[in-house]
Amino acid sequence: MKFDNINLASGISGARDGQGLKKNFTHYVTDSKYGISTKNNAATVDEDYYIVYNNWPKFTGATRNSDEIDTSSTDLAGIGISSLRTQIGTTHVAATSLDCVIVRKSDRKAVRITITGTNRAHYEDINVSESSTTITAIDPSDGPRTPETGRLINLGYA
Repeated sequence: MKFDNINLASGISGARDGQGLKKNFTHYVTDSKYGISTKNNAATVDEDYYIVYNNWPKFTGATRNSDEIDTSSTDLAGIGISSLRTQIGTTHVAATSLDCVIVRKSDRKAVRITITGTNRAHYEDINVSESSTTITAIDPSDGPRTPETGRLINLGYA
């Protein structure tokens, strides 16, 4: 299971010290108007986790902040995430979807989130009750293979 995109909109790897999850929609992909975090404040970075992705959704329009999304009944709880928050534009751009992995930095345990829906609500309230949303733990034997794991292998840490 391979995920190629680890760099944030700033060009810095999300796995580096001082980087991580951030609700601010400008944090991940330039002009995507989509951000996801465990923290409520759009300026606060959760350095315990980072995201790698293959597909990142795009939105336009005014920005909205979601209410707290309870993820305690999902595989995210297995890596210590009991809630998520999003910052999102009001209109989903057709043919864009979310295929990402949230990785806990301390032990590299990971959970994959895929959303294929076309409704803004699918991305705003990340929820397994939506048929277009899948949240699954990744078996360590399956990876995820990322630029960060490649870097650690080259340095002899993995």
